[in-house]
Amino acid sequence: MAVDEFRIGRYTAAQVDGTDKKAVLGRFGDVLTQLYGQYYEVTKSKLLWHAQVTDAGVAPGTDSVSTTQAVSVYNPAGSGFDVVILVARLCYHSGTLGAGEMLWTKNTNPLGAAVSGTAMSVSNGYLGDVTPPGGVLFLQAATVPAAPTLMRVMCSLDATLATTAGIGAQVVLDEVGGAIIVPAGMSVNLAADAAAGTSPLVSISISALILPA
Repeated sequence: MAVDEFRIGRYTAAQVDGTDKKAVLGRFGDVLTQLYGQYYEVTKSKLLWHAQVTDAGVAPGTDSVSTTQAVSVYNPAGSGFDVVILVARLCYHSGTLGAGEMLWTKNTNPLGAAVSGTAMSVSNGYLGDVTPPGGVLFLQAATVPAAPTLMRVMCSLDATLATTAGIGAQVVLDEVGGAIIVPAGMSVNLAADAAAGTSPLVSISISALILPA
């Protein structure tokens, strides 16, 4: 009869990365599954990537199914990787936003032209590396090869400007949690269906895993 082996406290790196792995118990006998935080293991393994639009912000757009998208995560054909979207964040930057909604869209034609645009600021969560594997691109003010398909809503947009009462320091957090996976040759995007506003700009960041397909 096999006996499960437990210990209280943390393991050394060699024990964690080795083949002889044991469960870790808390002080009250509970099994610890997130000892160092939700994303510690994937970050320590250098699998987690963050992308942030430049400090100038980006226009959210007015037509979410146009070929111009606020941001795009493009996984080139033949990359050998999947991009797993975990979290997206959005906040007001400047100008007057038009009322509407921010939407996730997708392009799924592996034979289509590449997505183009301005590179976002990209960093691995384990600080140091800034070049995602497989040629994966995080782009802002992106041009996609064909009108995208709507996927899901991210958030609503109010007719907001810098002097709007109560705007404060607000960030919209979309916990995608791996519910969107971008295979090679495809892209997932964010764009608004909204009124034009007056020179509206937002700030957007995306956190994603890049894993072997």
